[in-house]
Amino acid sequence: MNINNITLTLFPIDINTIKKYFISVIGEQYSMRNIDNYTKSIRNYYNQQYDAPQVEFLLFAPQSNPHTTIMFANIIDGYVNLVKYISKKYDIEYYSISIFDDSQSQVMSSCHFHYYSKNRERHLLCYQDPKWVFFDEGEPLWFENTSYYKQRIKKNRLNKNIIIEYLESLGWDVNNESFWLPATELYEFSRGKS
Repeated sequence: MNINNITLTLFPIDINTIKKYFISVIGEQYSMRNIDNYTKSIRNYYNQQYDAPQVEFLLFAPQSNPHTTIMFANIIDGYVNLVKYISKKYDIEYYSISIFDDSQSQVMSSCHFHYYSKNRERHLLCYQDPKWVFFDEGEPLWFENTSYYKQRIKKNRLNKNIIIEYLESLGWDVNNESFWLPATELYEFSRGKS
């Protein structure tokens, strides 16, 4: 999977619960398609179909961590307002990340790591526009290496490798192919009713 240009939201909650919450909030505006026993990598799905504008986001449980849910959005902000609304309404936590680290991309280089729960929020952001800017808000989480944030060169304070390290500490190894293989179904959400 190309993790140079990606936006993910990661829920430490099972997919059936997350799916139910999404349907309860957006069921009238979106249609959901359940793809049973999807055995290919999300990489294949992305390469073959995911550029289709009608597909807004996917939900899947990775084989490497099947009791969690991954939301793979096809817009840069990852539907942050929708995710936050659902998380507040149902009192659930989530992590969201975005990595845009490709010289071929039309998006500015940036890395974002965000954690939300009812009692805590954490934001880390590093981007180039045109100079590098680093932003850090909230108390560090248990897995963070805060020495990174003291680096003299700002782009080294938060980057793709650091985000991958943090996700791995949380049980999501995005460099492992089993992360990109759904444990069971793949749920595809599109605009409009089916």
